[in-house]
Amino acid sequence: MLALMAFVFSSCSSDGADDTSCESCDLAGQSVEICDNGDDTYTLTAAGQSETITAEELEGVDPAEYIGLICSLGNLVP
Repeated sequence: MLALMAFVFSSCSSDGADDTSCESCDLAGQSVEICDNGDDTYTLTAAGQSETITAEELEGVDPAEYIGLICSLGNLVP
């Protein structure tokens, strides 16, 4: 489990270039990104498609952990 968490944090990156806080990771050669909209919603973008999710939908998981888990689990699937 510790190795998985180390992988999650090493495969994510932050984009602090503007007022929007984003976290991203690589899933099968595609970038997956979650950005904080500043109003308790987040924009999740993958494969050119975006979806808005609420903080409640994250179920208490930090956005960086959420995006890391998506990529970690996705990379486990053959």
